[in-house]
Amino acid sequence: MIPFAEKPLFTLNIFTKEPLDFVTISLIEQCFSVKTTMKKIPERNWLRASNIKFSPVKIDKFTITSSFFANSIKQDKFSLIIDASLAFGTGHHYTTKFCLLLIQSLKKREVNPLKIIDVGCGTGILSIALAKLFPSRIIAVDNDTHSVEITKRNIVVNKVANYVKVYNSTGLVGNHLNYGAKYDLIVANILYKPLKTLMWSFTKNLSDKGFLILSGLNIKQARHLKSILRQFGFKVVDEKKEANWAALLIKKIVRKRVSHSIIEGL
Repeated sequence: MIPFAEKPLFTLNIFTKEPLDFVTISLIEQCFSVKTTMKKIPERNWLRASNIKFSPVKIDKFTITSSFFANSIKQDKFSLIIDASLAFGTGHHYTTKFCLLLIQSLKKREVNPLKIIDVGCGTGILSIALAKLFPSRIIAVDNDTHSVEITKRNIVVNKVANYVKVYNSTGLVGNHLNYGAKYDLIVANILYKPLKTLMWSFTKNLSDKGFLILSGLNIKQARHLKSILRQFGFKVVDEKKEANWAALLIKKIVRKRVSHSIIEGL
């Protein structure tokens, strides 16, 4: 019997300015159980290359391009020009795509959130999309300084700087944020563990009739998060799933108070 050839489970790419020494290579191979190959990559403008790589993408009403392609695409109200640079969020990954679809589904439900926060804004793509859909006050926050600066640049390019304020902040707590503020929409396209950590903040800062969009989850993580959400008094009203990625649209479960007269009549 001839065994099947083993296929590699993953590829680990490491980029360095200087060649790695033999000891470091050996440690990498032992720690990750891999065999290494090395090659020299010619110098190039990597930021420009990333803009060229991210070709235009259409997500329902939105057309997202980098500045490299912007002149070749007809621009309208729903066009987003996003240069990612060192930040995350171009619309090409399922997590961002799902958020954009769920944001547009709110518009179709005739939901018009007046106060919005985008937690972990990355490139600012979701904040910009929100500003183009809703006449809202939008706050974009990220704990990464590169993302904050890139978002600031992108909101200017997309002419929504009057509607979006950008701050360096961890979660919903920061020098420029009101600790007890209530938001009609909270969007967080980050990761499973930070989402769990932020659950108390979501409970505290989401208005009673507000919506919550959570993404950055694989399907298994989304399933786990749904059980956690129920414990915090939330319910899932819509879900996007594809290629092992998922995103959730969530509302608070607002329990009606029973009056004393009704109780006495029972």
